[in-house]
Amino acid sequence: MRIQLLIERLLSSVCIGSFLIVGPALIASAGPTDPVVVEDPPIGEGEPFVPGVRLVAELPREYVEEEFFVSGTATLYNYANNPPLSPSDVVGIDDLPYQTRIMVRRPVNPKKANGTVVIEWWNSTAGFDTAPAWDTSAEYFANEGVTYVGVTNSATSIGFMVSGCSAFGGPPTCGTRYSTLSIPENGLAYDIVNQLTNLLKSDDPDNPLPPAYRPDIVLHAGESQQAGSVVTFASGFHEPGLSDGYFVQSGFNSRPINFGSACGQAGSDAFPDCTPRLQYPASLVSTDLPVPVYQTVTQTDFEGLGFRVFGRQPDTPTYRYYEITGGSHTTVHIGIELIPEGGLFPGSPAILLTDLCEEELNTLADGPVFGAYVLNALWERMQEQVRDGDEPPAGVLMDTTAGFQLARDANGNVLGGVRLPSITAPTATYVSTASVEPTLPPALAGFGALVCRLSGAVEPFDEATLDDLYRSHGIYVKAVVSGARALKRQGLLLQQDAIKIKKAASRSDIGR
Repeated sequence: MRIQLLIERLLSSVCIGSFLIVGPALIASAGPTDPVVVEDPPIGEGEPFVPGVRLVAELPREYVEEEFFVSGTATLYNYANNPPLSPSDVVGIDDLPYQTRIMVRRPVNPKKANGTVVIEWWNSTAGFDTAPAWDTSAEYFANEGVTYVGVTNSATSIGFMVSGCSAFGGPPTCGTRYSTLSIPENGLAYDIVNQLTNLLKSDDPDNPLPPAYRPDIVLHAGESQQAGSVVTFASGFHEPGLSDGYFVQSGFNSRPINFGSACGQAGSDAFPDCTPRLQYPASLVSTDLPVPVYQTVTQTDFEGLGFRVFGRQPDTPTYRYYEITGGSHTTVHIGIELIPEGGLFPGSPAILLTDLCEEELNTLADGPVFGAYVLNALWERMQEQVRDGDEPPAGVLMDTTAGFQLARDANGNVLGGVRLPSITAPTATYVSTASVEPTLPPALAGFGALVCRLSGAVEPFDEATLDDLYRSHGIYVKAVVSGARALKRQGLLLQQDAIKIKKAASRSDIGR
């Protein structure tokens, strides 16, 4: 409520004539290249809250993980017209202070750093920071020597940390470590991230990256809600020379430029004291930027979340759009302990993420449809395009009926799209959403409903179907290898991931 009151005061305290009109260069006293202050977190006041379940200690290469506090001033923007003339038709209020945190993950050996930094706009859907881009591609980043920087960009996540990091009713774990953090409004994130990008590319002594890790290129990633943040950022706040590419994962609509009341809503003020929302198709990411923009949508996104065909845009020299058949919105599910043993009541069992849903789950990084492999290949392709001007693979769409429903084969799997070997040589039907477990305790029921809606489900084929498809183990393995080779030829599967797929097929019991 305090944040909402601040927004309303900020937006109502100025008239349109007192706004500073901001063009492509974002001319403002608090702007994208303003200096920021970098500090170490306080010692002894609580444990860090570490987003992502792919731990640095488990990576195939030795990595170091460091947390920093970043502070400065940023502009809160609104659109100059209602409706906006374009995504970059913005005006601003200057000099609002913020302090947020970043987490840097980089190779221990500077000789292993490849000159690429990926900035992930951490997702805040759960009410706290999560790292879906990291969780899907952490092994790829480590193998290639990518430096990763995650950034808290949401007032929701800040509130969670300031209050001590108490998840699902459990005890707080952060203490007062984050008590000084503040993002008064989500709309400050566009300047915050531009300032961070500028810092990482600079020789500023405050740069948290040692000189050997300074990037040649900086790429941005966001998933779901924060995919929308990246859409707004790329379309309206791209700064030539700072950002070199954008990865929009499981999202297509821009997020609001700020979170004041939407113009036209019941009870909202008249413009300019309300916030216009970009309307479709202006809400889609710009496809004419001078840097690569890759967008991925999964089967769960398309069908389970109602994306349908609304995110589709044709290829341009710098834009590609890919739909991943059988892919899930959720990135991980294996081994995630939500509540430890005894956390609900004395003697209560530990509750895992997989306990929330009735069916076997299917997620991008944990499979069985490993959409993460496609994302890894696209990260490789984006770096090739930035460094060498290589043309990326053509966009790929799932097949649809006249009513924009997904078309399916005789076994219930979707036709078309980016087709991993788990789809070309299937052992199950991959359903777009799972069902929540009806016996969940009330404290988990709402979160469980969200997780299951976002996760794909697996309906294994019966033995008769498997025997009909694969008369021997060798036939199954050959079908898997053939599918992997086809995807590699498209440029949408890397050799190291193709090897993993073949090994998994060889170890399976299918056709034995």
